[in-house]
Amino acid sequence: MKRAYADIPEGQMHYRSEGEGEPLLLLHMAVGSSDEFTRLIPLLSPTYRAIAPDLLGYGDSDSAPRRYEVLDHARTVVSFMDSLGIKRASVVGHHGGSMIAVELAVNWPERVGKLVLYGTAIWRDEREDAQEYDPPAPDFTVQVQFASDGSHLLEWWRRAGMWGDNPPGIVEERVLEYIKAGPKGEEMAWACRANDVRPKLPRISNPTLVLSGTQDPFYSVAAEVKSLIPKS
Repeated sequence: MKRAYADIPEGQMHYRSEGEGEPLLLLHMAVGSSDEFTRLIPLLSPTYRAIAPDLLGYGDSDSAPRRYEVLDHARTVVSFMDSLGIKRASVVGHHGGSMIAVELAVNWPERVGKLVLYGTAIWRDEREDAQEYDPPAPDFTVQVQFASDGSHLLEWWRRAGMWGDNPPGIVEERVLEYIKAGPKGEEMAWACRANDVRPKLPRISNPTLVLSGTQDPFYSVAAEVKSLIPKS
């Protein structure tokens, strides 16, 4: 599996890639990086040119020059594609990455082939959230304050382990992503929470597969996401 950097106007984006054929972009969740796809890429590379970038502020990419919104991240993905000479690609998005994939499909439809959206969130106000999610969406968007006794590391461990029954090795890998992202790690989650996808989903014209695990906090809204996308 190749690891390299792509130059974009905002800096450098680290990425992993493997395979030949149709380009397939893999967009990670917040807080995460391309590392979350290292077990998936070898399964895709016999058929696709699988490419997983680290979004700005995450993994081994440069920090974002300011607090980014979801649309800002989508623009950097387009710049990333330009840097690699990719005119059009199918896109897989996971959680925050799925919100970016939606923006790509709506604003740059000529650059996107097919879509796979996993764990796309529909955020409402707190009262609606409490009624909608069963179990309630866990608290993972509040900024973690650094502590001299290292207790912030325990909080990162708690957050890294809340997405299903993962073995300690997987949780540890996710904790490393929190450490790399540092105090700005939650900014992408804030951007996603402020980004209402409901009016955007009907504008997607791409063939789309909507996925969600049953232990995912956004599983309960997956059917609504699907119903709003015409070709899903």
